[in-house]
Amino acid sequence: MIQDNNTILENYKANCALFNKIKSKTVDMVIVGHNHCDHIGLIPMLFARGNTKARIIVPKYSTSILREMWLDCAWINQRDVDSLNYKGDHNYTPLYTEHEVEIALKHIEEYDCGQIFNLDENIAIRYTPAGHILCSCQTELFINGGSHTRKILFTSDLGNTMIEDRKVFVEPFQMVNSAQIVIGECTYGRRKGSMKKKDIELDRQKMKTVIDQYCVDNHHRVLIPTFSLDRFPFIIWELYQLFGHDPSFNIPIILDSPLSNRLLDCYSSILEGDRKEKFDEMMQWKNLRRIITPEDSKAAITDKSAKVILASSGMLCAGRSVKWVQDILPKENDCILFVGFAGGDTLAGKIKNGREQKTININGKPYKNKCQLVDLHSYSSHMQRNDLLNYYKGINAEKIYLVHGDQQARFEFKEDLEIAISDALKTTRVIITNKGTKIKL
Repeated sequence: MIQDNNTILENYKANCALFNKIKSKTVDMVIVGHNHCDHIGLIPMLFARGNTKARIIVPKYSTSILREMWLDCAWINQRDVDSLNYKGDHNYTPLYTEHEVEIALKHIEEYDCGQIFNLDENIAIRYTPAGHILCSCQTELFINGGSHTRKILFTSDLGNTMIEDRKVFVEPFQMVNSAQIVIGECTYGRRKGSMKKKDIELDRQKMKTVIDQYCVDNHHRVLIPTFSLDRFPFIIWELYQLFGHDPSFNIPIILDSPLSNRLLDCYSSILEGDRKEKFDEMMQWKNLRRIITPEDSKAAITDKSAKVILASSGMLCAGRSVKWVQDILPKENDCILFVGFAGGDTLAGKIKNGREQKTININGKPYKNKCQLVDLHSYSSHMQRNDLLNYYKGINAEKIYLVHGDQQARFEFKEDLEIAISDALKTTRVIITNKGTKIKL
């Protein structure tokens, strides 16, 4: 699903155009690698467009997360359509509604990691942990071609192995050694911008310094705009490790995001063993304040006392983080602490890149641009460039198709991956995907 900081109408038309390329009623099966909205957000639209048979194949324990993500998307869809129809003489319909979400949920089939399952007489599947977020998996598809079986590996999004020890709620990444066809992500394919090991500890210490400086020493506020799924509990855990065992630390940590709070409840029901114990310990931290209602959120914004606020969305495209920014941006003693990627056209991107601007427009209204900004780069949940190169060159494959990176990332990564493959005395072809690229077995 496309949720850029374009106009509501532009996003609506873009999603419709994207989906119109699919003959909805002919889709027999959808295989999900992980539950981020850019990967799963349009699935209920199948059923809004008349499909009655599609099987939704997902990793084990994904259903509760999918339900929350889809219902949130349905709510946003309805809100946006209501706004479009109110402003003009239109009759736009939502991409899908809560009704289609409930239909989609009835078509879900969960499969555990590590085992091969037959989906039909010609297709089998095995999920392998990707390490990206909770329940994220690589997908191995075994296709029976008659006399022999061919295997496709779709990596989905791969986890950042450099911070694996800190992502305690996520299953660690596991390698897949062979496949005829690999469809692999290269988000961090560019030669510049990949993190280094030293950056990780530096950013963690910088987070502590920022909160000490603004909240503890000077009694001001720090806003952390945060992605709801995975990043939210990850940052809470970071804060808990930094401050949770310090009895003198009395700064409230405000968790102001309805979706994020519902997903935290999903985590609580999914996690088991050591991960569950650590999660429960973190969520019992006395400093945490979970904000649910709009009234409580408004009251928390009105209260100018020292606090750390985690709010979604991370790119400030929607949600309560926007309300917090409207209040904090004009305050020169408050701080916004960014811990994730922000597209240049998003509000977060415009704030990051607009320090010289005296005002920033938010929802058509100018706000003074005076607060302090800190941008941390080592919290990415994507596998970094060198680890991607090592992983892909180690797979015995005929072809590797590069996806999920921008054009420059794919071109630069292709060049260097081809060199790495040649050095390893392999003949794997590396192919850059574009719109309309067809993958043949």
